[in-house]
Amino acid sequence: MAEIPYLVCFALVVLSALGILISRQQQTAVRQNEQTQQELERLVEERSAELESKRAELENSQLMRAQAISVIAETAEQSSAFLSEVSAVLASSLDYDTTLNSVAQLVVPFLADWCAIDIYDQARHSIRRVAVAHPDPSKIELAWQLNQRYPEDPNADRGVPKVLRTGEPEIGSEIPDASLVEAAKDAEHLRILRELGLKSYIIVPLIARGRSLGVISLVTAESDRRYTSNDLSLAEELARRAALAVDNSRLYTEAKLARQAAEIAADRTARLQKVTAALSESLTPSQVAEVIVEQGMAAFGANSALVVLLTPDGTQLEIIRAVGYKPELLEAWRYFSIHEPYPLSEAVRTGIAVWAECKAERIAQYPHLAEIYAHYEHESWVSMPLIVEGKAIGGVTLNFREPQKFTAEDRIFMLTLAQQCAQAIARAYLYEAEKAARSTAETASRMKDEFLAVLSHELRTPLNSMLGWSKLLRSRKFDEATTARALETIERNAQLQSQLIEDILDVSRIIRGKLRLNIRPVNLLPVIESAIDAVRPAANAKAIQLELVPNSSIGLVSADSDRIQQVLWNLLSNAIKFTPDGGKVKVQLDSTDSQVQIQVVDTGKGISPEFLPYVFERFSQADSTSTRSYGGLGLGLAIVRHLVELHGGTVKADSLGEGQGATFTIYIPLLQASKEVEKYPKNAEIHSTTSSAITQDNSLLSGLTVLVVDDSADTLAYLTAAIEQYGAKVEAIASVSEAIIALKNLHPDVLISDIGMPHQDGYDLIKQVRALEQLGQIPAMALTAYAREEDRKRALSAGFQMYMSKPVEPEKLASAIAQLAGRTIKI
Repeated sequence: MAEIPYLVCFALVVLSALGILISRQQQTAVRQNEQTQQELERLVEERSAELESKRAELENSQLMRAQAISVIAETAEQSSAFLSEVSAVLASSLDYDTTLNSVAQLVVPFLADWCAIDIYDQARHSIRRVAVAHPDPSKIELAWQLNQRYPEDPNADRGVPKVLRTGEPEIGSEIPDASLVEAAKDAEHLRILRELGLKSYIIVPLIARGRSLGVISLVTAESDRRYTSNDLSLAEELARRAALAVDNSRLYTEAKLARQAAEIAADRTARLQKVTAALSESLTPSQVAEVIVEQGMAAFGANSALVVLLTPDGTQLEIIRAVGYKPELLEAWRYFSIHEPYPLSEAVRTGIAVWAECKAERIAQYPHLAEIYAHYEHESWVSMPLIVEGKAIGGVTLNFREPQKFTAEDRIFMLTLAQQCAQAIARAYLYEAEKAARSTAETASRMKDEFLAVLSHELRTPLNSMLGWSKLLRSRKFDEATTARALETIERNAQLQSQLIEDILDVSRIIRGKLRLNIRPVNLLPVIESAIDAVRPAANAKAIQLELVPNSSIGLVSADSDRIQQVLWNLLSNAIKFTPDGGKVKVQLDSTDSQVQIQVVDTGKGISPEFLPYVFERFSQADSTSTRSYGGLGLGLAIVRHLVELHGGTVKADSLGEGQGATFTIYIPLLQASKEVEKYPKNAEIHSTTSSAITQDNSLLSGLTVLVVDDSADTLAYLTAAIEQYGAKVEAIASVSEAIIALKNLHPDVLISDIGMPHQDGYDLIKQVRALEQLGQIPAMALTAYAREEDRKRALSAGFQMYMSKPVEPEKLASAIAQLAGRTIKI
């Protein structure tokens, strides 16, 4: 425990010492603190001043930044408002010319002092300016004048053309004078550009769907503004929106045009179908013309129209249908030449439509028609040809009161309709032709039926007498006078049948163009006298007076005397047949400067005016009924006309009417005196229709042996009797094989053969005969019922020297045999 006080005392001593020490240290620290405090105060004052300066600088910087942000925000807001306004303007209309002009007005003065907008015309490969903006209207006018005077070259390698071509924008913060010199087209252009004081520019393309549609050009001048990249960005956004609007507008316009085109096409199709339907119901050219005029005017809105068709000779145009023209003008122009200098005749002549869209254009093309055009209120017109298979058959003219703009589609449509009309007219022509052909066929069929009925009657009537008298002569004994009358009746009716057959054959030759003439210089007076002598018995039977008024001074004609006699015989027989008992028939011979005139005048039944135009037609008869008073086939006058025409002449019939007689006049050219008379060779063949020499010499054929070949026993019997009465010996054979044997055994002088025979015909016979060595040159004649011209030619070319058609009279047959045998005929 003793230690504790010690420790306490020690502690007290230590504490006391420490107290002293601390006291001294505190005094020193106080002095030091005072110095430090002063230093600190000085430093704080300096730092505070520095901080105050930096604070002031920071506040100033923040103020400036705030101001800058405010400016940027305001600019962005203005740009946004500008673009919004641009978008609103672009959306306000689909007419991009109008909207782009409004956009240009917005750009000035917000973004430029000058603004120009150009659109590329791809179809024309040109640049078209659609808008110019500037605060000064006079400068706008100047810009338009410069654009017209100095248009942009689409192929230029700078400025607008380059931006259009590349699709890349251009910016120039400065426009140096060198650029103006390069851009100027001439000194005047450069002067104007310098005076404008251009400072900076931006050219941005209008691009949509990868295509350059145009450009927007921005230029500063008076504002002294210089363009930056920010301005370029704004300009590009402006261009993007404008390009989208232009593209939408184009798409809308294209869609609208396509819709309008479809509507127009549908309307035209409907109109075309309406016209086609109306045309399909038209059966005649006049009906078609009426449809063309009425439907054509309705389809095209024309005020007048007319249709013309070519006349058959192709030299004139005839107005078929017209509406809207004065009657006196139509009457004067009812027919006009295709070569006249008129629009319609020109269209038909050339096959090319003639168009005039206004009256001035029309008068310029046809000044000589100006006076006529003055009478009508027509401003426009079209004349179109009506063409079928490449050949114009007529034309149509449409007139319009108002001036018209005939687009390519309009013209195609009108020409298409004209083609439809032309085809309708062609169909109408075909219909009329078919109708006429059908009528002709029906008439021909009726005439054929009537002809066959008449032919049957005309053949049966003589057959009745011939068969009747033949049976009576076989069954009864008659006195000499009755027997003679019976034989005369049989002969007369047989000759009548023969003449009927010859007339039919002549008509057949006429139809096929096979009728031949043996032309020689002929004195007509003896021919006329022979024809009169031939019909005199018939005239005497009816107490009809025959009178000939000759003219011996008339020269020769070049003619076939037999055929001329046939003509006169037909006319005289006709006159006697239709002249009542006690009448008169006169034949008068006269001439003109170059023609012979033969007139046959009768006082008979006459010809009705209705039948007179058909009097020379084949099978035509004024009365073909069963109650008719006169016989015949209606062929005689048809044969007369054809024979006269073959001689280069004409024939006509005149009559004042029924009961007043008739006059038939023939004109045949005279043989010119200066013309050398031609020497005609003598024909080798003989025809049953020609008047060969007739002989009454019963010994003409005496001493001759004639081989006759025919498969008809009756024909052989007749020919044997007919030839033997002239003194010849006849060997009658019925087949070709027997004929060859008889020919070799008998050595006849003349061979007469039929053509149509069974097994082997006459052609086979003559072929075998001509092949014989000793008898191959025997004179041979073909005697056949095949009487066509080609039958005659075939027989002669086969080897026969002569050809005769059945029936044949004994005298003519004997004369032909004598000619073949080389004997002289005594008449």
